[in-house]
Amino acid sequence: MAAKKGPKVFGKPLSAKVKRVAIGIDQSYSGFGVTLMDMDSDAYYTTVFKGEGIGVDRLLDIQEKLWKIIEETTPSSSEVVVGMEGYAFGSQMANMAGELGAVVKLTLQSVLWKYHGKYPYIIPPTVLKKYVTGKGNGVQKNQILLQVYKNWGVEFNDDNAADSYSLAHLVAGKANLAHQREIYHNIQDPKYREK
Repeated sequence: MAAKKGPKVFGKPLSAKVKRVAIGIDQSYSGFGVTLMDMDSDAYYTTVFKGEGIGVDRLLDIQEKLWKIIEETTPSSSEVVVGMEGYAFGSQMANMAGELGAVVKLTLQSVLWKYHGKYPYIIPPTVLKKYVTGKGNGVQKNQILLQVYKNWGVEFNDDNAADSYSLAHLVAGKANLAHQREIYHNIQDPKYREK
């Protein structure tokens, strides 16, 4: 029998002294990425895990893992902002993606009830790709990995980790390039906020 793989981890847990945290969530059944980023420094903690089981059991497993990550790694005195990847329209698994998105939103509401971060930014995949690469369509996963390294000097070997890192970077307002600043400005529109 094959050994069960544990989560992938990049970076280090944030210090308890961190005052402002951005959380990026790239939700997926096969590679669920979560990044916590200090909004005032380059410190970050990223993990990628797989949902175990099938059906409702898998949703519950993902909820428990997400809850534990956020609860155990978010400094308690921090201001929190969250960005999660929106749905890819036309997905053949739209129902499953909707269920997973609901689990993420309910978990955020429960764990972050005292923070504004309980209402995440919903970032469409094309907007995230444009933020990272400068173009929103025709972008391959390896281009995201490369551009994350080129833009911010952070190296990942997992596209879910790179996506969650990029989401945290975006909602943290750490935009360096003109197109990134424009995207950060644009997502302040209430249509990008879940309330």
